[in-house]
Amino acid sequence: MLTGKKGIVTGGGRGIGRETALVMARNGADLIVCSRNESELNETAKLSEGGGFAGSIEPFVCDISNEEDVKRIASHAGERFGSVDILVNNAGMFSSGKMESLETEKMRKAIEVNCIGMFVTCREIFPLMKEKGGSIINVSSLSGVRGVEKFPGFGPYIISKFGVIGLTEALAVEWKNYGIRVNAIAPGAVETEMLRAAAPDLEPVLSPKQVADTILFLASPASSGLNGSTIDIFSSLLKEPRE
Repeated sequence: MLTGKKGIVTGGGRGIGRETALVMARNGADLIVCSRNESELNETAKLSEGGGFAGSIEPFVCDISNEEDVKRIASHAGERFGSVDILVNNAGMFSSGKMESLETEKMRKAIEVNCIGMFVTCREIFPLMKEKGGSIINVSSLSGVRGVEKFPGFGPYIISKFGVIGLTEALAVEWKNYGIRVNAIAPGAVETEMLRAAAPDLEPVLSPKQVADTILFLASPASSGLNGSTIDIFSSLLKEPRE
């Protein structure tokens, strides 16, 4: 499905990012996978060394909230691949706090990582994608979709994930003439370490693999008719209670 495609996956050390990198590599993509945690990245790469992988995973330590780090990964991708076909913007952080007492810095950090870091990554990868076109997939959240009831106290996360939807729609319009499709996914509660730490009482109904399969679809030619779309991902299947 992705044979010969070159891509970058951010936040690929665990959870959704790791599963996305693995499913894309199984389907033939050669990837640079980044996160801040080197040991988690190396584990992701090690998992791809077994049988059944038509593509490859190269770990690259990068903090997307650091503009110089993003420029380094873009430069490395240009040297290694020449051009980039797929960009999955999955890296992000959770932040919470009641709005009436929320520190400004906490709000600023959530927007800096979840929204501005994603914008900078798209901007820096654009020169590597504009000649041949490609697919950008931005990971938002059901928290960032209008009309979905929000959990109280998740304000910084909610606001930053709304920003991801706006970024997706703006880039989809501006870059469509280059053959670049920009779409977003908005998953509900996913079984990840980040969610367990942020909301231990919330029972996830999605696995990282379910989300990764949707990202694979958006990265592939099968989704060629989609641009500027947000796909909401949720499951009506109830899982057994977590012990």
